[in-house]
Amino acid sequence: MADMITPNFNKSEMACRCGCGIFEMDDEFMRMLQELRNQMNGPLRVTSARRCDTHNHEVSTAKNKKNGVHTLGQASDILISGERAMLLFEKARQIGFSGIGLSQRGDHASRFVHLDTKPRKALWSY
Repeated sequence: MADMITPNFNKSEMACRCGCGIFEMDDEFMRMLQELRNQMNGPLRVTSARRCDTHNHEVSTAKNKKNGVHTLGQASDILISGERAMLLFEKARQIGFSGIGLSQRGDHASRFVHLDTKPRKALWSY
């Protein structure tokens, strides 16, 4: 259980995907993500969470790739589509996620919802 950050999310699923080993996430973000998972009554598949600066620069679609919310441990991308994506969107807003990005085009296996706690409210699509 030492690998767990919350009851349902572990260090390896929140770690940077480049393999550098960085995994630290913001405590409040993780509390909110766990609450969202509880309300969704089932697993949430995280495809991206914490990122090191180098990896973020390589994969980010943001104009300003420095100090993004993924590099601060305040964001994650959840692989989800269809009705479950709509339910996740509604519950994420109620819980208080301030940034929600929707990528719901193309193959269902690549659709996701970005969630963050940046100090501004924003909704966008990819």
